[in-house]
Amino acid sequence: MAETKFTRPTFAVKAIPSDVNNVTFFGNPVLDNLVSVVIAMGTEVWATKRRMKVMESVLAKKGVTSEMLEKYVPTAEEAAAWEKDRDRFIEMTFSALGNVGDLTASAPFPKRG
Repeated sequence: MAETKFTRPTFAVKAIPSDVNNVTFFGNPVLDNLVSVVIAMGTEVWATKRRMKVMESVLAKKGVTSEMLEKYVPTAEEAAAWEKDRDRFIEMTFSALGNVGDLTASAPFPKRG
């Protein structure tokens, strides 16, 4: 897929995934996993808040009120898509809690096959 070239500033950035999931930085894999969760949650929350601010500004200029938004009921297709996105969010933010953490921070990165 070709990448779109923008001539104006945007607020979207590509995520940079880690190459190592089971590394420990603080000497305790549970603590490392919790820090990973907090960082991922912060990233998701800020990205969502930023997008909401843009959307609210656009909607207000088009005459969409907050009351209209509060009364909205999604279709079955929308609800299913939102559940799928919710599941992606949960996987991204909480999956680190399942990391084993059996590598030290100085361990070599695994080779990709």
